[in-house]
Amino acid sequence: MAPKRIRCTAAQCREPAQRIVGDCTFCQGHFCGKHRLLEDHKCTGLEDCKKQSHERNAAQLESERTQVIRGV
Repeated sequence: MAPKRIRCTAAQCREPAQRIVGDCTFCQGHFCGKHRLLEDHKCTGLEDCKKQSHERNAAQLESERTQVIRGV
């Protein structure tokens, strides 16, 4: 017997889920090509993802901040 194909977790979608790129690490769902992006499958972890990205970008910008050398 062949292994059962994993279907897209999005509501009313019957497409097969894509391996690796269709796996959402925030909501643990499996999605097809149309629903693989966080915004497309209305991910429950979307706000957490945005917050993490914002904090990471802020830290990167802060570390690259130009310092003025006084007295030159």
